[in-house]
Amino acid sequence: MKKELFFCLSLIVSCTFQAQTPEPPEGFKWVKNEKFTDEFNGKELDKAKWHDRSPYWVNGRPPATFRASQVSIKNGNLQIKNSVLKGDKKYNIKGGAVASVAKDAFYGYYEARMKASSVSMSSTFWLKNKPVDESKCPKEQLELDIVEAIGHRKRGQDMRTTLRSNTHIFHYDCEGIKKVKSAGPAEHKPISPPVNEAYHVYGCWWVDSNTIKIYLDGVYQYTMHPSTAFSKTPFDRPMYMHMVTETYNWETPPTPEELADDSKNTTYYDWVRSYKLIKE
Repeated sequence: MKKELFFCLSLIVSCTFQAQTPEPPEGFKWVKNEKFTDEFNGKELDKAKWHDRSPYWVNGRPPATFRASQVSIKNGNLQIKNSVLKGDKKYNIKGGAVASVAKDAFYGYYEARMKASSVSMSSTFWLKNKPVDESKCPKEQLELDIVEAIGHRKRGQDMRTTLRSNTHIFHYDCEGIKKVKSAGPAEHKPISPPVNEAYHVYGCWWVDSNTIKIYLDGVYQYTMHPSTAFSKTPFDRPMYMHMVTETYNWETPPTPEELADDSKNTTYYDWVRSYKLIKE
């Protein structure tokens, strides 16, 4: 629900959660990129902009899979609900993966205001692409994880009170061998309140092929430099956008009781906004 204006006018709280684009380089200005921007104020998902089940990653990682039924627009939010899935031998949890129709997100600023679920599944905001030509080798995929959060940590990494971002290059040689090179921040920064207790604005300035700056609630946090193991200019191709809830193989999945609790099982995206730099 959009409450920024009400809060500002009434002076109940300050609008510190309203992220601002970074200061643009001299001679440039930020302009909205409508393909990757949505306030989620309608009654249903805008199918001209979004797939309610990603065509780029259809099934997800077991034991959770993706279902369009888990995606809805309510109270000014994109909501992805996690639930029990019955009758499937491979998957027993329903999550969701909303993906952009457009696949040309490139250098620019990308941000989402999100509140993570309180179950041991991810709440995420990221960019990725496919190989230039699937029929040729070697081939590569690029992934830019602006944020990966888990509102209920059972084991493994703390993704509830620390900011988790990363870059990945997936390289496949002509023998089909997969190599992954990842490069994240030197230090993960804290998040307060935790990701599942409050909305936060997660922002990313994709400056150039080897410079990615991450912001939290409008404040700069760190810069990531993607690995150059396979290419001197690693992140130099456009991507599509994903907003996903999934299970990880290193985290214990939620129980059926946790998934049945509507106060815990949903990730909320208040809005997603994107900008490009143009010359003034």
